[in-house]
Amino acid sequence: MADYKRLISGNKRELLNFKGNLLSTATGKTVKSIMVTSAMNGEGKTTAALSLAYTLAVNAKDNVYLADGSWNSPKMDKIFNMGEVKGISDYFRGEVALDTIVRQTQTENLSVIPFGKKTTNSMEILKPAMLKEKIDELRSKCDYVIFDSASIMGSADIAVLSTFFDGVIMVVECEKTKWQVVDLAKSKLESAGANIIGAVLNKRKFYIPRWLYG
Repeated sequence: MADYKRLISGNKRELLNFKGNLLSTATGKTVKSIMVTSAMNGEGKTTAALSLAYTLAVNAKDNVYLADGSWNSPKMDKIFNMGEVKGISDYFRGEVALDTIVRQTQTENLSVIPFGKKTTNSMEILKPAMLKEKIDELRSKCDYVIFDSASIMGSADIAVLSTFFDGVIMVVECEKTKWQVVDLAKSKLESAGANIIGAVLNKRKFYIPRWLYG
């Protein structure tokens, strides 16, 4: 299970700054549940979610749940070598209790929740009447919930799902995703009422002014 550590990238100090700079809103509301998403698939959101969860658990000594909510491409079961087990999708359906799917990793304070039963129909698990109750229970069991979601442009339901979390972090792969696509994805979140608390620029090699990056 220790193989996941080699996936963790980025500056740990920069990631830890999310705790001080992004994990409370202007209104003073504490941000405990965070959805990590991206405009398109393949921008590194899973690695960013893992890195943030690991950094909070190790450096800030917070109790962190890392949940795999990427139904179109779940990865946590492979990263943590868990095989086919029950997970967040089964929990959202109301088929299992939370304490049966939370799995402690080799890293102190870091637990992972795999995706569980695969589905091609997100509406099977995204039932608004149950989502708030389930996510509130997650929040009550730990200091932070880091939720690795599907990409925004890859699913019409992500914008709605984002409103059930205290905050959203967008991951953008530099020199790959056009700003027009990022803007559209951001607009979808904002229109739904999501609280975007920050962004991670992945694979950034140097500063690119927006007017040059088209």
